[in-house]
Amino acid sequence: NTYSREDAKLFVHHLHLKGNKTATVRRRINSLSAIFNYAYAELDLDRRNPFTKLLIRNEGNDVSKRGTFTNEQLKLGYEEAVASGSTVKLLMPILGETGCRLAEIVGMKMDDIDLVNDLIHIRPNSARRLKTKSSQRTLPLVGYAKLAIEKAFSQSNDAYLFPRYIKDGKCYATHASNALNKWLKRDFGLTAHCLRHTMRDRLRATGCPLALIDQIGGWSS
Repeated sequence: NTYSREDAKLFVHHLHLKGNKTATVRRRINSLSAIFNYAYAELDLDRRNPFTKLLIRNEGNDVSKRGTFTNEQLKLGYEEAVASGSTVKLLMPILGETGCRLAEIVGMKMDDIDLVNDLIHIRPNSARRLKTKSSQRTLPLVGYAKLAIEKAFSQSNDAYLFPRYIKDGKCYATHASNALNKWLKRDFGLTAHCLRHTMRDRLRATGCPLALIDQIGGWSS
């Protein structure tokens, strides 16, 4: 092992130069620290981990609260999405009215949609996994989300609701995210992930129990 404390500090400096937030830098350091600890234990080496107890300048000072959509913005966006029938824009009402993660919808199979009972099943498949065990859930399909999914049927195939983002058996949710965020940032100054935070705030405002909010969003409690 030739890695030194100075190498670790240079790595932190490199991450700063790339524009990473301090929370991201801390996650990278923690991951590397865990790898080094494991290697030292497995190889029975008595060495100091160069990534332990590293200081990050101004850590936490760059945290910004994620924005949320107003009800007016949601309605405006939903109506534009349904009227346009755009594959990318149709994602907005589905995400906004289910609270799902983008990949959960982009990688959804046709078998996951139950229009008879107005439900969608969020479950893993061969194209994309789910983030956590608690992510597997069944959600009601109502309002603009149902309208958007019905509109998306015209662009679906026998297997997937959004086949344009499924290539070689893999779900490319990042492509959908980039395209959707380009529109949302331009018209609302917000991103697709803000829809998920908005749903959480809306549920909280109704007095919905926290355990149920976590269950609906697939959040780990």
